[in-house]
Amino acid sequence: MTDTSARTRTLRAVVADDDVFTASMVASALRSTGIEAAQATSAEDAWDTIAEVEPNAVVTDLDFGGGGSGAELLWRVHRELPWVGLVVLTSHLSPELAVGDDALPPNVVYLVKSQVKDVDVLVAAVDAAIVGGEHHTDEPEGDIRTVTRAQAEVLRLVASGASTRRIAAERGTSVRAVETMLARLYTALGVDADEQANPRVTAARMWQQGRVRIR
Repeated sequence: MTDTSARTRTLRAVVADDDVFTASMVASALRSTGIEAAQATSAEDAWDTIAEVEPNAVVTDLDFGGGGSGAELLWRVHRELPWVGLVVLTSHLSPELAVGDDALPPNVVYLVKSQVKDVDVLVAAVDAAIVGGEHHTDEPEGDIRTVTRAQAEVLRLVASGASTRRIAAERGTSVRAVETMLARLYTALGVDADEQANPRVTAARMWQQGRVRIR
């Protein structure tokens, strides 16, 4: 069980997630263990809250739906408040699926939402981030598909609703080349065999559910 002694009860955390329900649930879970938890629903609001609260740790999603990114927030905290522990809590097995090729700061504790079975896992991650130690989670369960970095970037664009032409423009290539990349992506995801399914919709759903990782 998690230690909820006086040491834990003095900790402060900021939880950042653009989904209000998720932010509230995570903050409530932390409060149940004695951690003081504030919440924010954008990267900008999170930074303002961090400046006000002066937390020991920040727990943040990576994808804020266009309102700044969790990676940018993490780097700002890392640069200006290097003593604050950093925890990523995301749906994605690989961070690149949420923020592209943006790297994360060192010593970030990375948690996948589907792997957080109880509050003990979350609190252990916060503790590990604060002390700068390692934190390990179990291997994910279920049907997990593996893609290349290039395929991951295409998948991220597909999930954002980008057309084939827009993907071609973003990647600086031809529409025909993107069509080939999409076909290979669908094969890697195993969604090309079902003729009744829309492969774009199925691929985007797999991205949203965190069922994809990068090799």
